Amino acid sequence: MVTLTGCMAVEQLASFLPDATTENSKADTALINTPFSIGKYPQNYMTVDNNKPVFEGGFARTVSRNLKDPSFVSASTDYSALDSAGRTQGVSAVVTYPSMMFHSSSVVKRPAFPSETRVSGEYLHAKFALNPDTGEKAWRGGRNNNCIVQLAGYRGYLYNKSHLVAWSLNGDMQTHNVILGTRAQNVGTNDMNNPGGMAYPETLTRNYLQAHQDEAVAYQAIPIYSGPELVPRGVHVIVQSLKNPNALHLNVWVFNRQEGVKLNFKTGQFSLK
Repeated sequence: MVTLTGCMAVEQLASFLPDATTENSKADTALINTPFSIGKYPQNYMTVDNNKPVFEGGFARTVSRNLKDPSFVSASTDYSALDSAGRTQGVSAVVTYPSMMFHSSSVVKRPAFPSETRVSGEYLHAKFALNPDTGEKAWRGGRNNNCIVQLAGYRGYLYNKSHLVAWSLNGDMQTHNVILGTRAQNVGTNDMNNPGGMAYPETLTRNYLQAHQDEAVAYQAIPIYSGPELVPRGVHVIVQSLKNPNALHLNVWVFNRQEGVKLNFKTGQFSLK
């Protein structure tokens, strides 16, 4: 568990602003500089500030209003635009049981990622440039940095397109909702009885809404990059139930690391240790 205190509001917002490409706030720097150890963090996450949720940006006002008057609560998902370097930024959502069930496997099959869903660091020497077909900037060209690796207890692709807000929580499959995350960042050891990585807050949120179908959960996930690097060092996830705020509250840092692998966060390349 790490405790972060004394950070001004403007510092806490720095990583959440679309063009914050080179400077990190004190709070972000503290997370980035936390040494990762598989012995200490076997499921690739750690608790921040004793799990006290502190939401960032305008979403903090939304959550405060919903806590004061639950009649305001409604499902929503707000995806920040990619920053000027083409990096995925934060996602803020209010998840309800009906909105979660909209993407239930009993209702709709999870789709494959569209071909245009490409993220920073995924392709070496890719260019974040205008796509003439859509008129919007997107990642084009380059050589895929991903490949199958053999590690202790795992054989498969090193990287996943890792959701900020899971498909199962009504997230979409677009670039603004995914980062280049290691397999461990995405699911930890992939133990359903002891979920890790991003699966940890996702599973607790799903289970809570399954058990409290009249509830709503505020869910914010913010990837944090060190300076101008293309691959985030981790994802800061803040979660709180809104009608009973003491029932579910999380503040976790999910490390974008993989035991036995050395990552180059500037380019997305890697080597085995």
